[in-house]
Amino acid sequence: MIIAEFTLTPLGKGVSVSKYVKKAFEVIKNSGLKYELTPMSTVLEARTLDEIFEVVKKAEEKMLEEGALRVVIDIKIDHRLDKDASMESKKKAVLGK
Repeated sequence: MIIAEFTLTPLGKGVSVSKYVKKAFEVIKNSGLKYELTPMSTVLEARTLDEIFEVVKKAEEKMLEEGALRVVIDIKIDHRLDKDASMESKKKAVLGK
C-alpha cells in the first residue's frame, strides 16, 4: 500500500476555513479509500499514486468550487516496495500493539 499524508489549505476569504474543509472531506469520505482525519491533515491509504492524486485533486477542486481563491497543497508520500505497509502496520511498529 501507499500511504499519503496531505493538507489542503484554502486561502483568500477570511480566517475560518471549515466550510471549505468540510466540502473537501466529503470527497475523501466518498472516495472509497481508507483514510484517517487528524486535526491538521488527512492520511490516505491506496494501491496506486493515481488514486491518491485523484482524491487530492477532487478535494482541491471542491474547495475552489466553494469559493476559495487559492489552495496550498502539502503532500507527504510513503511508497514502500520492500514489504506491505499500511497505516495500521506503521502505528503498530511504533506503539507495539
